Amino acid sequence: MGKSTEFDTLIVYCHPYDMSLNAAVLTAVEEGLDRAGRTFEVCDLYSDGFDPVLHAGDLELYNEGKTTDELVRRYQKALLSAKHLVLVTPIWWNDVPALLKGWLDKVMLVGFSWEATGHGLEGTLGRAIESVDVFTTSAEPTEHLRAAIEATLFDGTFAQLGIARRAWHNFGGMDQSTVEQREAWLAEVTRTVAGEVQAC
Repeated sequence: MGKSTEFDTLIVYCHPYDMSLNAAVLTAVEEGLDRAGRTFEVCDLYSDGFDPVLHAGDLELYNEGKTTDELVRRYQKALLSAKHLVLVTPIWWNDVPALLKGWLDKVMLVGFSWEATGHGLEGTLGRAIESVDVFTTSAEPTEHLRAAIEATLFDGTFAQLGIARRAWHNFGGMDQSTVEQREAWLAEVTRTVAGEVQAC
């Protein structure tokens, strides 16, 4: 179904190379959404030319929940239009790329996705986004990364934003994998997104 002015899933894609395994993951996610009859929009951070840096002008407005970046406003509007969030990204050096981290830094502003309580932040994005699925690839085995990724991205960031349903799907050991293993995992991604299986 591709892009739509009304959609239920926002895909945030973060990879610069269109022949990468991540590009194939994006296609598999789109196929799964199509199979399930779900509408979606893709935010391609590299193609959009997104600047992940918080500049002085951004920080001057930060406590007001405002931004100087038109793309940030566009991404916020897309998030509020969706019920489900999907991230497609590699894991580099035990974390998501700087571009995606900058997306979180700049888009998840006070008043938009969280409020200050005096006892930490209270996430409000969960009022719009019901679930998040993160599809990643890594050279490291999944179990080597699980504690770090789940503690920071899932039990940290997404929990703090108020998103209750959170799932991580990783293809680990990518550099030593076979074509058959990669193709099998991509098929699993499509089935997972289509709701035909529970997890990758």
